[in-house]
Amino acid sequence: MKSKFLLPVFLLVLTAVVVHAQTTNSNYVVIGAFRLLDNAAHFTVKANKEGFTALYAINPSRKLYYVYVLSSDDMRKAYNLLIKIRVETEYKDAWVYTGKLGNEEPEPVVKPEPKIEPVIAPVIEVPKDTIKTQPPKIDSALIKPVEPPKPVEVKKPKGKPFYFHVVSADDGKELSGDLQLQEAVGASQYQTVKSGEVVYLEAPKNKKGSYNVIAQVAGYKQSNLTFVYASPTGEKGSNNEDVITLKLAKAKKGDYIDFKNVHFFKNTSVMQAESQNELDGLVNLMKERPKYKIKIYGYCNGKQKRESYTMGTSTNFFAMDPKGNRKETISSKALSLARAETVKTYLVQHEIDPKRIGTKGEGGSVPLYPEGGTLGQYNDRVEIEFVKN
Repeated sequence: MKSKFLLPVFLLVLTAVVVHAQTTNSNYVVIGAFRLLDNAAHFTVKANKEGFTALYAINPSRKLYYVYVLSSDDMRKAYNLLIKIRVETEYKDAWVYTGKLGNEEPEPVVKPEPKIEPVIAPVIEVPKDTIKTQPPKIDSALIKPVEPPKPVEVKKPKGKPFYFHVVSADDGKELSGDLQLQEAVGASQYQTVKSGEVVYLEAPKNKKGSYNVIAQVAGYKQSNLTFVYASPTGEKGSNNEDVITLKLAKAKKGDYIDFKNVHFFKNTSVMQAESQNELDGLVNLMKERPKYKIKIYGYCNGKQKRESYTMGTSTNFFAMDPKGNRKETISSKALSLARAETVKTYLVQHEIDPKRIGTKGEGGSVPLYPEGGTLGQYNDRVEIEFVKN
């Protein structure tokens, strides 16, 4: 569905260009990240045809090209646009990146040439009877030849180079995250590697000579792949590294939006400070679209009962309040409902009609990741379903 809100905001369709490095941090609304320049350029052109004013630039630290539709010093403005894009367009995984983009290419400093004043040497008269002396003789055997400096030996890492290429199965967008590398499926021991980077691996010690790699990226279903170390199937990179590609399916589709920056203190329904920007973007969208109705779903990591803190009488949504928060032992479903109610209360206090907001606690019944895994914390979340009348 092409969004109506994009038409007045984005009037110009620009061709893909690379921006120069920013001197200060900015807030970018990013809709895609790519390892290859050609993919970023094609994605940018596609976004421009859809009514965006999209540009791309490299993130030097990640070595990925970010395609973005807004760069602003105003973080609130960036989050307002982010929520609209995620709700009303196909770019459900858009995010706000705060930092610098572009290659670091400092401009050359041109120094003015110093003025050289002519020097007039004094005339020295040499007496005619001056005795001419011969220079001393030097024994060439005493002169030692200058040896050239020895080249610095760079130690090559052990093993073979691999590049783990993790992409969305829907649109081919490159994803970044930590991967678990095991020598056997279900092994308790593993090493962590990063996607989007070249890593050197030594040969596995198992009889099959294979590795199993598990990809867990927020918002996507867990995926694993087994490859043979000596002869992996796939393409070669620019530095002759073996490219291992994993395709991840989205954890959910439709008009369910995972509010990725709404985080809670552990075992509480109290939100952390970074949650406010995304919620304020939702407030603005609800005010601009008075016909929208939503249902807020709360989730927990695990199904067990736990000692928790809920809002109680506190009015501080983004910090713990020992005097106002209520301490109690409750089920995961009750805690997840309390989280959904906290978000609803915040929206109502910002003049959103409570009749437009429903809530439901799902407990730990719909985990995105294993409860005890490295990404188990992302099971503590809220999702919002939009009903557009």
